[in-house]
Amino acid sequence: MQINSKSLNIGILGKGDFTENLIQNLQEKKMVGMCCGLHSHPYDELISLRNYGELEKVADAVLLFDPSFCLYENLSEILKSCKHVFLGHTSHLSRVQLRKLASIAREAGVNLQVSNKLRFLNIHAEIKDQDVEPHIIECSHYVQRKGQDTQLSLIEDILLPDIDVVLSLAKSRVKSVFATGVGVLYDDPDVVNARIEFYNGCNATISASRIADKDVHKIRFFQNNYYYTLNYQNQSLRVVKGTENSEEEDLPRNPPSVDDETNYHEMVNHNEILEKEIESFYYCIVLGTQPACNIQDFIEARTVADRVVDQLERNFRRK
Repeated sequence: MQINSKSLNIGILGKGDFTENLIQNLQEKKMVGMCCGLHSHPYDELISLRNYGELEKVADAVLLFDPSFCLYENLSEILKSCKHVFLGHTSHLSRVQLRKLASIAREAGVNLQVSNKLRFLNIHAEIKDQDVEPHIIECSHYVQRKGQDTQLSLIEDILLPDIDVVLSLAKSRVKSVFATGVGVLYDDPDVVNARIEFYNGCNATISASRIADKDVHKIRFFQNNYYYTLNYQNQSLRVVKGTENSEEEDLPRNPPSVDDETNYHEMVNHNEILEKEIESFYYCIVLGTQPACNIQDFIEARTVADRVVDQLERNFRRK
């Protein structure tokens, strides 16, 4: 789908991890008209602004990729000026602040979209076409230890995006959360196991580690007659479907037959996924629809993540 009838003027606050190609591609698709930057990169396509006042005058929407500018004070000011906001980082925002921002956005009649790149992978687009009603969900996310780097947050960077995906699969309110963790190399948990029970009877287990020997990232979920595997490492979706056994009743030892199909999708990099997120943000604005990862969905995921943190404070075993 392509919409050329409306181009948005965008403002980018801060630097962040985006390239000049992102702006060029959005301009070529006629989604973006004027591009302005405040304290941002010195890209040719990015007109430099001097202050917030200029940002409020020229921008229809504001993109925030820089964590240092993803603060409540900045966001509330931007939303109150009736600007749509794409929020790339949330680590500096509490759940209470997120709820306040959601309320401000609702009153201002603007979109507030939160980034979760997992939702914009092709394997998730394929899942949307499936009749998914899982009873059991198993998520394994292990990140290979790289030297003494401790910048990766086990909660924000590893667990939180997976919790968001698990909630979208379960399609039910959370009944209970239990979590435990250990600190093998660091004083904070570097291995965590969380169990989430939902009111519809679904149960999810999430295992995460930032000191693994190799990278592993899979979500498996099971329901009557189906078994799915989302493999983020090779961008594949495996679907195993049980079929009715047509054998005679006097041959009970014959194993049940199954249909087993694996679809592989093209590997995409950070900038390609980011461009998909911005395109989705654009369509939500011009069509008046809800973002793929709206603020309410994210608050639910953050609530579960906070409950995991509360559990870890009680159950974490320090060295």
